Amino acid sequence: MLSITAVALRLGLNVVKGRFRCIFPERHAHGDRTPSVSINEEKGFFKCFVCDNVKGDVVSLVQLVLGKTRQETAKWLNSDTPSIVRDSQKFFLKKRTKGEDKPKFFKEKMIFDFLKLLSPIQPYSATGWWLAGRGIYKPTWDKMLLRCIDDYSLVSRKLLEKYSLDDLQIGGLFNSYGKLRYGRRPLIIPYIDEKNRPFYFQARAIDKDIKPKELNFQGTIPFPFNKAALDGEHGIVYLCEGAIDALTLLERGFNAVGIPGVNTFKPEWVSLFKNKKVILCLDNDEAGRAGEARISALLKGAGLETRSFRLLPEGEDINSWFVE
Repeated sequence: MLSITAVALRLGLNVVKGRFRCIFPERHAHGDRTPSVSINEEKGFFKCFVCDNVKGDVVSLVQLVLGKTRQETAKWLNSDTPSIVRDSQKFFLKKRTKGEDKPKFFKEKMIFDFLKLLSPIQPYSATGWWLAGRGIYKPTWDKMLLRCIDDYSLVSRKLLEKYSLDDLQIGGLFNSYGKLRYGRRPLIIPYIDEKNRPFYFQARAIDKDIKPKELNFQGTIPFPFNKAALDGEHGIVYLCEGAIDALTLLERGFNAVGIPGVNTFKPEWVSLFKNKKVILCLDNDEAGRAGEARISALLKGAGLETRSFRLLPEGEDINSWFVE
């Protein structure tokens, strides 16, 4: 199967964090300086948040960029575009091949065992300095159970002692090459419930040259980051685009939750915001504003009050704004 990201790169599109600039920049403010086209690698689709006709699959992408017919596109794709099986597809192929069901909470147990092998973040470590440079400090690291991979080889070896390589690949911790997926992204941000149980996590690079900077754990996102803030009590909650932005507000005493991206908010999460007035703090770019409109409509449809955090300059997010 074709990787839509690989195809986009072959077409000369600059894909960063699953996004690239629209091929019709004249339709966008500032020439689409903040990329508006999002790629869904798992489904093999792309979509522009502004242009209705800039969307589709791999074939549509090639046709739009190169102006080829469908037959010409097929020939172009078959020439030397790398064929791959995505990690999530490998999971289903392996599971079907093995013909066995994993026990209930198999992935959750694996996440717990993985996090146990990681180190609390130390103030004078590279990860600690990186967080402090973003105005996020140790009391918040400890409260939110942030961890770091400080010995990649040890963590890999300990996991392989406890689980088979097949199970680690099925669970999503190891990639198809038999390596721990998160080695170049040492900051691990757990998604914990109100009882401090981890059900998901993100790995974050601290080196600015690592792309993409965030790598999500494979599988379904069970709830927003910092679910404990959604306690059903009357009050205000700030909804951010990303755990780093949520951590930024938590550091300053605000009740905040985060979602990994503008399109990850699920309609079934609306009930979690019961009795809350929601301040939407998504990035101030076209994608963020479109996501904010969608989320606001979902929340208002359930009778919840929403407000937009209107202090961010164009192109800024919560963390960059506070740091600057």
